[in-house]
Amino acid sequence: MRSCVRICSVFILVIAAVTIHPAAAWAQSAPSTQPAQTTQSLAEPNTLTLTPFLSTSFGTSQDLGGSFGLGVAVGYDWTRNIGFEGEIGHVFDVLGNDANQDVSITNYSANGVYHFDVSRFTPYATFGLGVEHVSRSVKNPDVLAIYAPSGTEVAYNFGGGVKYPVSERFLARADLRRFQSTDLSPDYWRLYGGLTFWVKR
Repeated sequence: MRSCVRICSVFILVIAAVTIHPAAAWAQSAPSTQPAQTTQSLAEPNTLTLTPFLSTSFGTSQDLGGSFGLGVAVGYDWTRNIGFEGEIGHVFDVLGNDANQDVSITNYSANGVYHFDVSRFTPYATFGLGVEHVSRSVKNPDVLAIYAPSGTEVAYNFGGGVKYPVSERFLARADLRRFQSTDLSPDYWRLYGGLTFWVKR
């Protein structure tokens, strides 16, 4: 599991590196319809986007390591600043350092997104509410121990990220969020690297 986390971390670093370098070829070849230094977000009103991503989790409430994960988000940008996003994310084993217990989490959330007006890239803040299904597996159960059962719980998340254009149709995206449940599920941080593209413009 640690090797999966390392692989995912490398992928996220690659995405971050891409966002550091300007998409010069695309930006210079595209005809300019606005002033060169216009400060506005990259979000486009009334458009639909899709973001597949790979993630790594860390900082669990029990401090028991992290895990590789993946997911997909579908977004609708109402204006250049306000958007909405539905997301499905899966963490394969949020207690990565616990050799005796595996806890996988699948999270379904509806999120509000606020894009900030910054030139060349777009930082954003997000807050969401949803449910998560927690699946627990104990390899060698202790007869005297009490283990939390598998189940479905209400959860919320908050965080933010950044989007950066890599072509006329694609945006590199890095996202950091905290997931908190209202019951027995571990709370954790999730960092992901993804590629956003417009499905409908």
